[in-house]
Amino acid sequence: MQGLNTAFDRLRRVVPQWGQDKKLSKYETLQMALSYIVALTRILAEAERDWVGLRCEQRGREHPYLPFPGARLQAESEPYGQRLFGFQPEPFPMAS
Repeated sequence: MQGLNTAFDRLRRVVPQWGQDKKLSKYETLQMALSYIVALTRILAEAERDWVGLRCEQRGREHPYLPFPGARLQAESEPYGQRLFGFQPEPFPMAS
């Protein structure tokens, strides 16, 4: 059990808490970690789309890896949380 508590303490240190003074519960820590991972994934997906868009403009094609011209990237059609976990995570209420 000590190892699990240590793991949660380490996770709490890397997950943004947005000014909360109290220690997050294990459930809150997992929710915040999931929200943080999803947010970082969106940032990376947007950056990749921008990069791919620039590359495609240079080549004059929509996307070099799509099977046909009207196809869309999976990241654009389905949220990452749904693809990865099979559900849409609930937004975590932020303390003011």
